[in-house]
Amino acid sequence: MFKIKHRLLQVLIGNGATMTDEFVEEPTVEPQEEVVPELTLEERQQALKKSRWNVFMYLGIAAIFFAFALYPMVNTSLEYEKKIDFETGYLFGAPIPGEDFSDIPAEITISVNDIPSDTETIEVFVVEADSCSDYTVADVHTDLASGESEFPNWYVKIEPKEGKVYEEEFVLDPGTYCIEVFIDGAGAKDVDVEINIYPNQKPSGALGVICLLMSGFAFIGAQRNGKFVKSLTEPKPESVEQNVLSQTSSERISAGPSGPPTAGPTGPPAPGPAGPPAPGPAGPPAPGPEGPPVEAAVEPVPEQVPVEQPVIETPVLETPAVVNQDVYEDQGNGWFFRKLPDGTYDQTVYTVSDGQYVPYVDPNA
Repeated sequence: MFKIKHRLLQVLIGNGATMTDEFVEEPTVEPQEEVVPELTLEERQQALKKSRWNVFMYLGIAAIFFAFALYPMVNTSLEYEKKIDFETGYLFGAPIPGEDFSDIPAEITISVNDIPSDTETIEVFVVEADSCSDYTVADVHTDLASGESEFPNWYVKIEPKEGKVYEEEFVLDPGTYCIEVFIDGAGAKDVDVEINIYPNQKPSGALGVICLLMSGFAFIGAQRNGKFVKSLTEPKPESVEQNVLSQTSSERISAGPSGPPTAGPTGPPAPGPAGPPAPGPAGPPAPGPEGPPVEAAVEPVPEQVPVEQPVIETPVLETPAVVNQDVYEDQGNGWFFRKLPDGTYDQTVYTVSDGQYVPYVDPNA
């Protein structure tokens, strides 16, 4: 079914193929596994050294990022006179509107040293505006005081007491803000206001965490390479069983064999055969049968018509004549005995056939 649909699709798109063309399925190539070469001892040592340096490097970078995250990019201390107006400048950060994890941490610390007795409140306004002189800031103050303004604008109202320190924390979106502090009551006011804003805290902290993770991976790599190098450069400790066997073998070797050696054979060796060896047969063997040897009957061979064969000339190799050094003594009537070099006689009867001495075979046997 799949092949038919594929052929119909080829015809519809006009690739020049016809329905009668044979569909050829492309062979699938199986992915081959990548062969990872085995590292040598020197390469392992270099990797171990590099991993250890990476651990310290990433830890150092992480410490720098964490220290940078704790340092406020906006840090100012102000003394209250008639009021406090402070423009933050642009605060960078993730451009995600609303309250979320990427908001910029900020804090205001108000130290009340001396205030008039008729002072009832200290109000702090944080308004998103390019300048504190913007005419819309006063309108936002009214909305904040009535609870109608929303994030990222911020407002807090404090009932101060002399000698107290008030710390207020809040978050902001990226942008430019105007921070204003108002204290009611007549008379001189000895109030210090410290403003700290940390737009670098979230990105620096995230980079510090990444560096910590990288140092952890580098530490794992250093541990693996260290174990491999240690296994090649240091002998493996023996187990309890191997230690006991080694001590037992050492004790046995130091003690030597137990008891005297086994005794050898007692008495002198057994004597050899007494007297000289038995002599061979004396004199020549008994003569063979009387009369000439009887030739075996030969059946007539039918005459064959010779077939002419092509003559192929082959080189004739001269074979050296074999000189028979045996001595054959004639016993008469065509019988011969072979005399051996030591003067004894072979007990076989020989005859002459085609100029050679051959053992006699009785045709009637």
